[in-house]
Amino acid sequence: MSAKNAAASVDASLPEAPAQDAPASEPRHKAKKSSKPTARRGRPPLSPEIYIEAGGRQYNVTDIVERAKADYRLTHKVGVQSCRIYIKPEDGAAYYVVNKVEGKLDL
Repeated sequence: MSAKNAAASVDASLPEAPAQDAPASEPRHKAKKSSKPTARRGRPPLSPEIYIEAGGRQYNVTDIVERAKADYRLTHKVGVQSCRIYIKPEDGAAYYVVNKVEGKLDL
């Protein structure tokens, strides 16, 4: 018997070990990740306060916007889709167009 035949007969006589797909130390089920993105924590979004000074008076633009929307809501039940405001300090008035409806506010 040659060395090659002897090695082949020894290999054939040994039983084969069962193949393992994954090491036993790893868990079979992986944890599922949630599909929801994590909420960002920290500072709230910046909301600037804008003021106009003219004729010795000061006007808060945010206040004028809220007043225009409130004035529109008094007579209309439809939500605000668009809002344009024109401030005219020399007249002491703010003119607005909300959802194609015009109005006037006294400053």
